[in-house]
Amino acid sequence: MLYFITCSLIWGLTWIAIKFQFHSADSNVAVFYRFLCASLILFFYTWLKRVKLKFNRSEHALFIAQGFFMFCLNYLLTYQASHLASSALVALAYTSLIFFNMFGGYLFLQIPFDKKVVWGALLCLCGMGLISLNELNLADLRSTSLLGFGFALLGTISASAGNLFSLRNRRKKVPIAANNAWGMLYGCAFTLIFCLLTRRSFSVHDIDSSFVISFLYLTVFGTVISFGAYLKLIEQVGPTKAAFTSVVSPVIAVIVSFFFEDLNLQLYLLLGVVFCLAGNIIALVPGPVSGRSSS
Repeated sequence: MLYFITCSLIWGLTWIAIKFQFHSADSNVAVFYRFLCASLILFFYTWLKRVKLKFNRSEHALFIAQGFFMFCLNYLLTYQASHLASSALVALAYTSLIFFNMFGGYLFLQIPFDKKVVWGALLCLCGMGLISLNELNLADLRSTSLLGFGFALLGTISASAGNLFSLRNRRKKVPIAANNAWGMLYGCAFTLIFCLLTRRSFSVHDIDSSFVISFLYLTVFGTVISFGAYLKLIEQVGPTKAAFTSVVSPVIAVIVSFFFEDLNLQLYLLLGVVFCLAGNIIALVPGPVSGRSSS
């Protein structure tokens, strides 16, 4: 229960923490700095624990794929989405991660799932439709919100692809800490290339307490600790029950967005939340799922 609460709280607050990065640094550069620091922390941890760090070419190929989809493209899209939409809507888009994982695992890794996931997926899609309708009704106030929601969905698909590549290395008994350390390092390398090609500024200005605290939170808690806690949770209760964190964290994000971003809790949005959560619950009891990723 402790690991479940840890993951849910940390991931529920990362969505709002991301927004405190934007006034001091380019969002894409912030992704690079975040995962560079996180990978260095993990490499230091693996060195202290004498965890294996040497792997063959096929395993590094999976590290590269995982790094690109999970720790580069996923977060570039998520940070862009956070520019355009409230943190609650970005978090709610990620409730669909469980379904992308399930169907992707079934199609590419032959991982079976309970038929109830189909009904859960339909409910979740209805929920996202209601959320989109809510944003269309508010288009005159926040015309970019629906676009941000779309970016978040694309980020979710990218995260799911990263999960599948990560699972293949886990099947080869690659230590999780080493797997994530290499994946994050390759991911920040791809982000660095993107920032250089698009001529982003690497300078960090207006380094105030909100930037420092949010950066430390995202790096240490939102990246290093949360993934470690989630893996421990999987060991204790299995991947299905562990995936309930993807249900609880968006609810926390909605509550936070209500207090800090003046989120307008209209009927369509509330119904969308209910449908998304109901869909997750129906799908997750007791259907199996392969892994998870968060902002």
